[in-house]
Amino acid sequence: MKGRNIKMRRTGLHVKMAAIVSVIALVGTACGDDEEAAVATTQAPTTTQAPVDETPSDGMEGRLVIGTLLPVTGDLAFLGPPEVAGARLAVEDINAAGGVLGADVVLHEGDSGDTNQDIANPEVDRLLALEVDAIIGAASSAVSKLVIDKITGSNVIHFSPANTSPDFTTYDDNGLYFRTAPSDLLQGKVLADLVASEGNEIAGVIFRQESYGQGLADSFRENFESLGGAVDPFIAYAPGTDNFDAEVDQLAGVNPDAIVVIGFQESATILVTMHERGIGPTSASNVYGVDGNIAGIGVELSDPSIITGMRGTEPSVNLSSIADFTSRLDGAYEGGLQEIYSYGAETYDAIIIVALAALVAQSDDPVRIAAEINDVTRGGTKCTSFADCRDVIEGGGDPDYDGAGGPYEFVDAGEPAAASFRIATYSGGEKPDAALDEYVFAGG
Repeated sequence: MKGRNIKMRRTGLHVKMAAIVSVIALVGTACGDDEEAAVATTQAPTTTQAPVDETPSDGMEGRLVIGTLLPVTGDLAFLGPPEVAGARLAVEDINAAGGVLGADVVLHEGDSGDTNQDIANPEVDRLLALEVDAIIGAASSAVSKLVIDKITGSNVIHFSPANTSPDFTTYDDNGLYFRTAPSDLLQGKVLADLVASEGNEIAGVIFRQESYGQGLADSFRENFESLGGAVDPFIAYAPGTDNFDAEVDQLAGVNPDAIVVIGFQESATILVTMHERGIGPTSASNVYGVDGNIAGIGVELSDPSIITGMRGTEPSVNLSSIADFTSRLDGAYEGGLQEIYSYGAETYDAIIIVALAALVAQSDDPVRIAAEINDVTRGGTKCTSFADCRDVIEGGGDPDYDGAGGPYEFVDAGEPAAASFRIATYSGGEKPDAALDEYVFAGG
């Protein structure tokens, strides 16, 4: 086990599991070469395999160890490939630049699943037993809520690239929770501005009743009503629902000018039912999605033409401005990313930020690293890569990392003060039409 005192505070369960997990890792992963490996992959998705580091946890003193808790399976599985690719690419770039504290960063991959599966908690137990310093994930705010106390209570950094629930801004996290994704207080305003700007006076909202869906729905309603609009109906559904006849009938009964669908993979079923009732995007209704569905929902439909005209918002930098980066992301995942890059940059940046904070702290102690995270994203000397920011630090300076998904300018709560949002539009194909993309900046 790592020798620092802070790690000794972890529960006996995590310590006892270490030997068991080491055996599981040996059985469940491919073998690497004899050299010190750049990446450890444990329970990874089917992708191009990086070298595997199976060094036992007690050999990790002085090395930065990163775990991931990303949606390889579950309702947000379409976000898994870009996030997994972003994590791998970040570790590759850090290690190519000399690593952290004189050693390569180690990466252990994990699956978050969703709230319908009992995956996240056992995965966190496994990662904690591997003595990770930070866990990157989950994508789902609801899944992160299942494990945040376990992670931060173990004095490990919990850093999500995609959590957007406003609840995390004030969560009692021991100063160990961070996110590169903006709060839905920002996305709700961008979405409300979009819906209102297109002449809609009454908007119906159907949303998942959990932290992400409720938070975004509430933010949209507050902002839309402040612009003079009305929300009717306002319909919540439980995660795991697979039939939406009653909810869609309620929407059809009101027949609002616009319908906002706030959900994940199940949004496909909602949209098919809306189409059958004559209130889908190809009918008279204006239909809008959000980051939980807009990038990948067309792939879930047997006939994506039924959502022609659907629009939606998601936190995203202008992809044309980071074309070199997205090309590299494609290469980090077997078969490429099929034009879905959502949160890939934010995942990459989360790991770069942790690594830079470790350099500033000159430690792999998660508590000491966490104390430096906000400041490496704000003030100081602008730098846009791990190598450039490392040079600033080694020169005695203060780095201000503006990454592939930034600038971030973290506030004291450990989240961006402002963000860029993509407005995506479907024009008949399985993916939003990139030629129709629009970008707006909110906050700050």
